[in-house]
Amino acid sequence: MDDAIIKMAFSVDEAAMRTGLGRDKIYAAIRDGNLEARKAGRRTLVTADALRRYLDSLPQLQLPPAA
Repeated sequence: MDDAIIKMAFSVDEAAMRTGLGRDKIYAAIRDGNLEARKAGRRTLVTADALRRYLDSLPQLQLPPAA
């Protein structure tokens, strides 16, 4: 079994980097209630589970039918 530490929560910068979204998009999702965040002192943290739920809630890309 691998003894690697699995990170359970991310800063806003880390969440943005891991998803490819910008910091502004992450903060907007938190502000709009679409992404759950936690506070630890002054730090805003996003849990790995909350980040996964947010990404899973985004609309699926609908490609037009091939001509």
